[in-house]
Amino acid sequence: MYLITGASGGIGKELFKKLSTKNDVIAISNSKKIDNNNKGICVNINLLNHKEIDQLISKYERNLEKITVLNLAVKSFDGLLANYPIEKVRETFELNFFSNLYLVQALLPIMINQKWGRIIHFSSVVGNEGAKGAGIYAASKSALIGYSKTLSKEYGRFGITSNIVELGYFEKGLIENFNQEKIKNIISSTSSRRLGLSDDIIHAIEFIKKSDFYNGEILKLNGGR
Repeated sequence: MYLITGASGGIGKELFKKLSTKNDVIAISNSKKIDNNNKGICVNINLLNHKEIDQLISKYERNLEKITVLNLAVKSFDGLLANYPIEKVRETFELNFFSNLYLVQALLPIMINQKWGRIIHFSSVVGNEGAKGAGIYAASKSALIGYSKTLSKEYGRFGITSNIVELGYFEKGLIENFNQEKIKNIISSTSSRRLGLSDDIIHAIEFIKKSDFYNGEILKLNGGR
């Protein structure tokens, strides 16, 4: 069973579509409606509302067998650090970090009982290296590192792993906001000379899912930089 947050985003939507052809998937979207697909269902909840998360887990608990969580929900506001409104800082951390934390807290008892779980947090090259105007986004993604490593240490003995997939530039998502010249420069600076595909992410997910010995790590999926 896959549980995907941020399922209405470019990458999340692609993963939902492909994973649900062969797997049971619960896709979470905040405001955008996504049609159910094959073995996948989409639910609209606010990840910042803890009660709605609890209600979701309670409703589908019988279906939650061997859960792989894909935390793709993300928020980012452009702005230089010196002028960044503090309320926007809070909003960014609320979705990018705290919603992730609470969802995992709600799922851990089920995973512990089943002695199996895969928690996969998604970050990006910008989250790791920083970028002008994306400092708070980068900070929120950097917070996942210590969090994920601690999860791996605390719950690895229950067959639960926690890892981060750090994405480079893909055909869906952030890249859609770039002009063609910038996209060409990105491709030329990537060893693989192409943008990433959703299938590349699925291969990484399958590797993490199959291995209980890969734990507390950051898998860089960027085509070589």
